Amino acid sequence: MMSSNKRTLALAALCLAGAVTAAAQDAAATKAAPTDAATLGVPAAEYAARRQHVLDALGDDALLVLTSPPERPRNGDTTWPFRQDDDLLYLTGVAEPETSLVLMPGEETYRQVLFARDRDPQQEAWTGFIPEHDELTRTSGVEEIQSSGALRRFVMAALNGWSYGQSDLYRYYRRPAMPHFLAAVHEGRATVWLDLGDRFLGPVPGGHGGSAGGEDAARRLADELRAAFPEVEIRNATPLLSGLREVKSDAEVALIQRAIDVTGAAIRAGMRRALTAETENQIQATVEFTFRDLGACCWGFPSIVAAGDHTTILHYPAGDAPVPRDGLILLDVGAEVAGYTADVTRTFPADGTFSPEQRAIYDAVYRTSRAVLPKMRPGVAYSDLNLEATDLLAAELHALGLVSAVDRKQAEMYFFHGLGHPLGLQVHDEFDRTRVLETGMVWTLEPGLYVRPADVEASATFKALPAEEQATIRAALERYAGLGVRIEDDVLITDGAPRLMTAEIPAEPGEIEAFMAGQAGR
Repeated sequence: MMSSNKRTLALAALCLAGAVTAAAQDAAATKAAPTDAATLGVPAAEYAARRQHVLDALGDDALLVLTSPPERPRNGDTTWPFRQDDDLLYLTGVAEPETSLVLMPGEETYRQVLFARDRDPQQEAWTGFIPEHDELTRTSGVEEIQSSGALRRFVMAALNGWSYGQSDLYRYYRRPAMPHFLAAVHEGRATVWLDLGDRFLGPVPGGHGGSAGGEDAARRLADELRAAFPEVEIRNATPLLSGLREVKSDAEVALIQRAIDVTGAAIRAGMRRALTAETENQIQATVEFTFRDLGACCWGFPSIVAAGDHTTILHYPAGDAPVPRDGLILLDVGAEVAGYTADVTRTFPADGTFSPEQRAIYDAVYRTSRAVLPKMRPGVAYSDLNLEATDLLAAELHALGLVSAVDRKQAEMYFFHGLGHPLGLQVHDEFDRTRVLETGMVWTLEPGLYVRPADVEASATFKALPAEEQATIRAALERYAGLGVRIEDDVLITDGAPRLMTAEIPAEPGEIEAFMAGQAGR
């Protein structure tokens, strides 16, 4: 007779086999956009055009330096998986550590230089193949490749008027390697551009953003240069580079679409697994297995897999909490492909059928999403859409009795995040808040409602209401307590109607129920 532990292991094996089979079915059905994933990518000519745009913007008296982040130790002798700096990746396509890019618009010989690791058989025996320099040229279009360890000498040569790379003359007679920039230094016109990120003093409200402090190589270099070369102006390249990244090229849109397609397959696999899963982490394992199985490198952000009351926690860290059979499950996940991430949220019933209360909250969010979607067009400020969505949700909440009036402040007791954000190399990609929507931008659309009775009753908005209105709301809170629903789609802004890039991922409530009943999506 099989022991309890053996039965548990056997059941887990059967569930895993089912998840693998489901993922294989989704792999066959998942469409790469616009062609097979192996043909996707940004061509070297596009990276060259991006760099030319930066060169033109910098002016002839400038030197731009972008560097890879350091590999971060995790514990013992292991490191976290390396992830290239977004701006460096955007301008070169090179994902290797210890990589730097220097742009000098005023120079002829050293106008564009990429610094990269040399082949090292001893190192490769431990960590894998290091690309040849000519391979990096094919990827990036940068012809001049130097060894990564030479970056500091190169920058010092530019600022001090040293020679660089000459060996045919005795060093005393060698000419400055970068004469135009040296003249700019001497005449007080030189600027050194570094990717310094957001700058601030003190803590940031809400805990977002911030400096890497003493570990930030660009900031350390900036401090060193200010001290040694006070006649040189140090400029922050972040706003310039951020502006370039907001509008996506066709190649970028194709990569984001591929990431979305993989994410959709993972969500469908997770929905299937949810029907038998005992804990949240079993669903998460299925989702992330599907990411890798379909060719994504990884997730673009830590997966949010929340069940039951946990659906009301915005960034709930996936754990091993039980999955209540009569509860909702919220998946906020995104695969990363060639540096570009998807960001999709679906909320669905663990048993495959919405209860009346679950369906009421879900419908309120779904109707709001589909009312706002057609308005995501060029020339529209996303902040205006956020206000409109809040008003729509306020009306929905009023119909449910969760607010006493169609009022934004009351609605914000249940909808306390923004309607969406730009998407690209980062899950919250670069965003100029003075800019309206433009053709080629990719944005998320993610209204949500989260019924957290204790928080509602503790809010200043609720406490300011008359007692009879509070009583009415309390009754509705009891009915809908612990229900959290978010529906997040990814949307491409076009010259005409917006393109719903996540259209193939079940979102309409009847479609979700049919899918989970095995009547659709096979």
